[in-house]
Amino acid sequence: MTGFTVDEVMVGYHRFVSASGKHPLHFSLSWGNQSLSAFLNPFSGQFLCSRARGIITVGGLADKARCEGLLQLKYFSDRSIRYELNFKDEQGRAYCFVGEKLNLWPWNLYRTHVICYGRIFDQITGALLSESTVRFPYRELLPFVRSFRLRRGPIFAEG
Repeated sequence: MTGFTVDEVMVGYHRFVSASGKHPLHFSLSWGNQSLSAFLNPFSGQFLCSRARGIITVGGLADKARCEGLLQLKYFSDRSIRYELNFKDEQGRAYCFVGEKLNLWPWNLYRTHVICYGRIFDQITGALLSESTVRFPYRELLPFVRSFRLRRGPIFAEG
């Protein structure tokens, strides 16, 4: 079975809902699917859905924390891309970043594939902690394209 991975970087800021001021937020992910054919098959449960793994920094909350979750390309259902990334702070408290790139139309992909609006939730209480805007830096376009790799076997090394 042949799968694929690609690397992506997003940078920006977030604001805690209980305090004022901007804080840095950025993540670096590898995402992909174990089966390219399942990823491209609209009748599979994995259609345009990828596992994601990487590092996230959320100013005032977590610094270079490991994260993992899903990236869903929802082009045909609601014209969006959705990120769901789970991570923990230095004390082991669990959080979830949920971000979306919205209103994906062929004539505005240069904008809508770049901006991601996100929220961070406490996984225990479900409380909204932060809202964010992150961007895909245009300077990362060539590294993003070059990072595409076909894979045989596991797409991520375990551990």
